[in-house]
Parts: sequence; C-alpha cells; structure tokens
Amino acid sequence: MSKRFTKIICAAVAVISAATLAFAPACGANWSGVTEKDTSAYVEGSNGGFITQTEDYVYFINGKAANTDNNQLGSVVKGSVQRIKTLDVNSGNYANTQTVVPSVIYSGSYNAGLYIYNGYLYYTSPTTEKNSDGEVLNSNLDFKRTKLDGSDLSADYIWQCSNNAVDYRFVPVGDTVYIIYALSEKLYGTSVTNIHSVNCDTGENTLLAYNVASYALDTVDVENPYIYYTMAVPQFMGSTTNMGYNQLYFVRADATQSPREYNFDDVEDYDASKNPVYLNYGEYVFDGIGKTNYESQRVSQFNYAHYSQKTYELINDDYTYEIKWYRDGTLYYTRKSKGNSSLTSLYALDVKAVDSDGDGKTDSSWDAVEANKTQSPLIRGADTTEYEFVEMGGELYAINAGSSGITKSLVKDGKVEEALTMATDGSATILKIAYNENGHTNLYYSATGGNGYTINRIAIDGTEEDYRKLSSSIEPDLTFRSIKVLDLDATSAWYKPEFVGNKLFFASETEGMSAYNYIMVCDLEGADGGIMTNAEIDALNKKYEALTDKIEDYDDEENADGTKAYDGLSKALKYLSYTSDVSYIDDLIQAYIDVEDRDKEYAYSEASVGIYKDFAQAEGDWVDYKTDRKTINGRTVYANSHDYYYTLVGKMTEADSEGLVKHFRDEFMKSYPVDDSTWWTKMSAGAQAGFIIGMVFLGMGVIGGVTILVTVLVMRKKRRAELGAGNNIHVDITDDKNVDVYGDGSEE
Repeated sequence: MSKRFTKIICAAVAVISAATLAFAPACGANWSGVTEKDTSAYVEGSNGGFITQTEDYVYFINGKAANTDNNQLGSVVKGSVQRIKTLDVNSGNYANTQTVVPSVIYSGSYNAGLYIYNGYLYYTSPTTEKNSDGEVLNSNLDFKRTKLDGSDLSADYIWQCSNNAVDYRFVPVGDTVYIIYALSEKLYGTSVTNIHSVNCDTGENTLLAYNVASYALDTVDVENPYIYYTMAVPQFMGSTTNMGYNQLYFVRADATQSPREYNFDDVEDYDASKNPVYLNYGEYVFDGIGKTNYESQRVSQFNYAHYSQKTYELINDDYTYEIKWYRDGTLYYTRKSKGNSSLTSLYALDVKAVDSDGDGKTDSSWDAVEANKTQSPLIRGADTTEYEFVEMGGELYAINAGSSGITKSLVKDGKVEEALTMATDGSATILKIAYNENGHTNLYYSATGGNGYTINRIAIDGTEEDYRKLSSSIEPDLTFRSIKVLDLDATSAWYKPEFVGNKLFFASETEGMSAYNYIMVCDLEGADGGIMTNAEIDALNKKYEALTDKIEDYDDEENADGTKAYDGLSKALKYLSYTSDVSYIDDLIQAYIDVEDRDKEYAYSEASVGIYKDFAQAEGDWVDYKTDRKTINGRTVYANSHDYYYTLVGKMTEADSEGLVKHFRDEFMKSYPVDDSTWWTKMSAGAQAGFIIGMVFLGMGVIGGVTILVTVLVMRKKRRAELGAGNNIHVDITDDKNVDVYGDGSEE
C-alpha cells in the first residue's frame, strides 16, 4: 500500500465521524472507570434493551458484537457499554461518549440486555475463562454487575451459565435483584426444562421448578419478577405416567421453598440430592382436574385444593392449559377441554387478579379449581393468531401483522369481529405500540424488504373512513397512512430499535454498516418539540429523496459529443455525502498523475471537482441546502449530508472505521491506481547507467579497504603472539544473562 493511499484512508477515517477519534479505552485489567459519578435517578421503563437510562446519562451497548470476539478486559470497544449525557443527546453531541464497561456485552437471547438498579449496571458477557486445552469457553455466559462509573470492574461474576442463549431477566424484588431464568439442562441425569433464580447479592442459585412443560417470562415488562409455567400431573409420586390434564403455576424470583408439602414415602430409594422427583415452589393458579366422580384415585397430593378436603361440584371435563404469551403483567393462555378437544379458546389473566397485594403468593380467596368457572374466553374457538391487544376508546382491539397486512379487529363477547386493514405490509414485525403520541396510538413496525428492521409508523386509532381515504383521490390525512422513516435498516438479529426522547437509536444495517452494526441515531424531533408527525416524517423523506435525485441528475447531463459531462460525479457525491471527505478527490487525481502519468482530468474533470467541493460547502448548485443545517458533534452539517438524517453515536474501532471508509470508496469512487513499479523501473536510463558506474567504483573501494584491513590484522596477531598475549583471560558471556556487557567491570 502506498504512503499516499495510507494517508487518504487515515484522513477519511478521521472525517467520517468524530466519534471514531477516541476509539480505544485504556487497556488492561486495571480499569478505573470514568471520573464523573452518576448519582441521578433511573428512568422508569428503560431497562432491558441495548439502552438503559438515568436522568443524566444514556447507557448503551456500542454495537452488535459476537461471543467469539476478543473479550480481553479493558480492551473492548465494539460491544462495550458506553454512556452519553442526556444533554449531549439532546444537543447532537453524539461523539461525546465514555466507555464504562470495556467488555463484550452479549447474549444469545435478545429479550433482555442492560439493566440499572440501585446505582449498578447489570449485564451479561461471554466468559474469558479457558479450558485445559487453552480454548476460551466463550459459549459460557457471565452474569455481572458494575457500578455506573465502572470503577469496580473485574473478572468476577455473579453467576455463570453454560448456555449463552439462556432465557433470563434481571428483576427486582424489594431492594434485592435476582436473575430469573428458564433453561433446558441435564439435571439429576435427565434433560428437562427447569426454572431457577439467582440472588445477585449472595450468588445463591435456587431451583424453583423442576421439569416444567412450558413457561413464559414477560416480554414487555422486562423487570417483572413473575414467571408462569405449566406442569404435568403424575398419576402418583415417582410415576412416569401423567394424568390427562395439567396445571398452571406462577413463581416469583424470591421464592425459597414450596408453599405445599409433598410426601415421598412411596418412592423407592428416594434421595432428593440425586433426584427430587417433583420439585415445585410455584403458586397454584389453575388445576385442570375436571370431574372426579367417574374414575377412582384421581385426587392426589398434586391436586392441592382437593387434598385439603374441600368439596367440589365439578361438571367439566379435564382441561389442558397452554401458555401463549405473557405481556405487561397479563398472561394469555388457551384452555382445551378433554370433552371437546377441537375447541381451543384464548383467555387472559392479569397477575393482579391472582396476587392482588403483590406478595408473590396467590390470594387466600383464589381457588385454582373453582377459578376455571369464572374465566371468560377472550376469544372463543380455535383462533391461533398471535395478536397484540390494545385498548382504544374504551374498547379492546386485536392487532395482527399477518400475511394480508396490518389489521385491527374489535374484540367483543369472546369474538374477533371483522378485520379492518390499516396497512398492506404483509408479515410485518411489531416493534412498539406508543400511546398518546401526537394525540394518537401509534404502531411502529418493520416491514419486509430491508436488510433488517425497517422503521414504519401508522396511527391505529382511526376509523374505517380514515383508512379508506388512502385509496381515494382526496389528499389523505397522513396520520393514518403507513410512513417509513427514511431508508433506515436496523439489524433484526439483535435488540429492537429504541427511543431516547425523540431520538431513534438502532444497530445499523444501512449502507456500509451491514458488516459492522454500530449504533446510529435519527433525530425525529418535530417543530413543536415533540416527536415528528407523519406529515413531518413524510417531508423529511421527500427531502432525502430529492437529495438522491439531484445527485443522480448529473448522470443524465451530456457533452455535445454525447459523452457524459460529469462521468462518475454522482457516485463521488454519494461518497462525500456519507464521509464528508472533501480532500479525497484531489488525492485520487494526484495519484493518477504520480502513478500513471495522466493529466489532472483523467479521473474527474475540473468541473466535477468544482461541484464536489461546492457540495461540501453547500455552494454553487447546492446553495439551497445552505440554510437547512444542523450542528452535529460541533460541526455544521447541511441537508445534503447523510449525517443530517442519521449519524453514528458512540465509538468505532480503528479497523472498522477504515473498513467502512474502504467500503464507501470501493462502492462510489473510481478505483485507486496501483503502483506496481519498483525503484529501479522508476529511474530513467541515464540514472540507471550512473547508478551502475557508481556501484562499480564503490565496490572497488570496498575490496581495497578489506584487503588493507586483513593485512593489518595478520601483522597485529603475529606481534601479539610474540608478546605472549594468548595468556589473557577469555570471558564467555553467551550463556550468562547476568553479565552487564556495557558495565565497567567493577563489583558492587
């Protein structure tokens, strides 16, 4: 690589984003953290994703890293925890970040990420421990916590899991934080799914339920310490044969013992330390036992309510419960009757209906058998659609992002009424439902067709007439039209995009970023200080599209002879828009002059170079963009720069910065001339002849000098022999590393 080429890369890396200038934290395990303490309060509801917040700071994972990446404590940039002041986020100083945890933050499950509790940051990281062969055990996951200033960072962990895709949450119960998790594991010689909790203060791991059939952690309220699960009912203690019904339980993370007592006397050679047979610390929610009068020996100690000698008049057949979703404190489950197995209805249960005082136990008034009678189906029948349920205007609606588009349906009297299509994007991914945003309930979703998550929004509280206007000739109300935010793509194999105020943060898969997935931010603040309306997003999109069109218009301009007037300029302007690297075009032209002896217009015409530089300063053809500007990272950014629309936040490694610039250069700029010549071929014929003659004379001088030196040494040796110099001491220092060959020979 030539020195000129290296210079260009280095310059471009410096220009592409000021956030890359301070890319490396201090290395080594002696990490001292950041100097400024964060004593501000945690922002409620911000835990669990790749971002969490206090009032003064935003903490975020600095891009998507792999568990196989180098995780040397203190040396990590990509995937580390960075923080940025909330004031800097609001003012566009996105480069002003600090490294808090210089470790790879990773989890194979993206349902939980960063958490803040009581002045500590909780996270997971691939272990750096090695096996006996020296291989890093990076499939193991360390659960850790660190002060918000990173000052107590160490290699220690709260708990380590051998499966880095474990489904978990960091959850609080009072002032204690627990890790609650479900894991398929081989325990007591059998591979089953178990539920555990770990006390983050003591490190004590408690097995809460052994051999569960299914479970659900809250996917919306990721601080929820409750987990619901179903268990089969053995015919008798120690039996491998189960009843034709099951039971549904919940357990809170702080449970330490079973609320029931089980008798294991009938189990041969019972040893709880080798096999607990049946272990369940959960609270009894539903029992599907059904009728008891047509079959003997159906009631056992597993039917806790029956076992307490209470009399029931049951008329239903056995029930089988299946957990569907657990969202924001509400469990959605189906209940199938043995007598009518083809009919599966969907039910909803609020945890507060079972545990009204929040003590982690079912209320004394709750009866797991009788409660079946009081549950009314949310949706009757065998509708297996995965709905999002939203209350609007005092009514309950089922939102579905299916193959036919995004629909909403009124849910009433156990029925889903006729669906109203709001958007035609099929098989979309729902990202977020925002209530009372610009006076509406807005749905954020990702449509297919991008690299990852596209960002789309639509108000879902409109009437049928509001959505019908979209196909009419009347100018529609954009509030009820699906609007895509620019050309944004967020990687779908990571955490979903998140908002900090009106700023949208996402792990980017936009142009050039697919190989890196660092964090970018898009400012969606509207004219009134709130988030942009759909009309404002539409105007931003049109501004962006007009920029692209104006750049590409140069491709259509021709000279009188039919040749392109601005050959390669459109792509060069795209490069400039992404990198702000105004000097690159001059260096590229000079390289052709130096390497290939071309004239200065060989790569780009002088007119093209002039437009290129006008573009950077918003002059000439681009003067209309002069007044449309932002200040980002302390520099003025015009609306013809991609940084105006979305920009990097955080830090990039030097290698990734260079790789990103190289991508833009290879994609948009003409190829860099390769200098294959040597120092010899670069010399003229006269210079080559002069060099040969000079070397001949130099060689003759060297030969003469060697001859004289040899003669002198021979004569000196002969004289020393005559004087007996051979008796001098010989010092062998070849193996003595303690000898100071530069010393004066004296001893201390």
